[in-house]
Amino acid sequence: MINETLKVGIIGVGRFGSRHLSKWLAMDNIEVIGFNDKNSEICQKLEKEQDLNYYSLNDLIAICDILDIVVPISQHYIIAKQCLEAGKHIFIEKSFAQTLEQAEELAELASQKGVKVGLGHIERYNPVLIQLKDQLKTTPKKLLAFRQGPYIPGNGIDVSIVLELMIHDIDLITHFIPYPIDTVYATGENPYTNNSDRATAIIKFTNGSEAILFASRAEEKRRREILCTDGDFEYKADLMNRTLSSSKNDKVLEFEFSDAMMDELNTFVEAVRQNKDYPINAQTGVKTVKIAEMINSAMS
Repeated sequence: MINETLKVGIIGVGRFGSRHLSKWLAMDNIEVIGFNDKNSEICQKLEKEQDLNYYSLNDLIAICDILDIVVPISQHYIIAKQCLEAGKHIFIEKSFAQTLEQAEELAELASQKGVKVGLGHIERYNPVLIQLKDQLKTTPKKLLAFRQGPYIPGNGIDVSIVLELMIHDIDLITHFIPYPIDTVYATGENPYTNNSDRATAIIKFTNGSEAILFASRAEEKRRREILCTDGDFEYKADLMNRTLSSSKNDKVLEFEFSDAMMDELNTFVEAVRQNKDYPINAQTGVKTVKIAEMINSAMS
């Protein structure tokens, strides 16, 4: 499969799925077979503008090597399960599933079928955070993550803000602080939906490190920042403005735009072609969904 053209299908071509589609179309040795979406207007527009074919879900799964799943999180489990049962590789946007039980079942199914699972934890490919990880000499004693923005009706509201947005930083803290969790405290508010729209989680690890995560879809201004302490030094990663600063010196590192989505999809394709592990995989999904479930439980 190393040099073969891989056949890819996109399941969900809305606001975010259309971005995935543009990346796949730009890749070498990739044939985008077609797409599936429940919105008939989107389907008609895409067929006309991109000259791509709409397929029923069953038909699309049958004719593809890789399925890219970009649907609401509440639909992840049922669609991913259908793809995996057919023995297909999947790239699936975060969060892996809605519950830990679902995530564990999908991970076991992928293992049984011998197929690859890639998760869209795109921040792992953010050059600001890659540089921050390189600069840290020890495990952070304290890490604070802020991820917020305004309420957008219909956008991700099928699940709590923990699964919809905080999940990015849940993955990052397991990457930066690779120790078991000791305790979890959390609070939440739901000014707009029946799910938590604003959440704060305090996570203490067995090594003594602490992470404080704040995520919200109920704020006027957008914010994406990671603050952490490493020994005697403090770091600030501003993900929106692509800068990294530290108390070591007055120098602020600035980063050019990086196509993290293309990087993650290319890395996943390489894993499929060479039959090697993709680093952000089903087990990553199980771990992050487990922590998200702990946070949601602590809020109830």
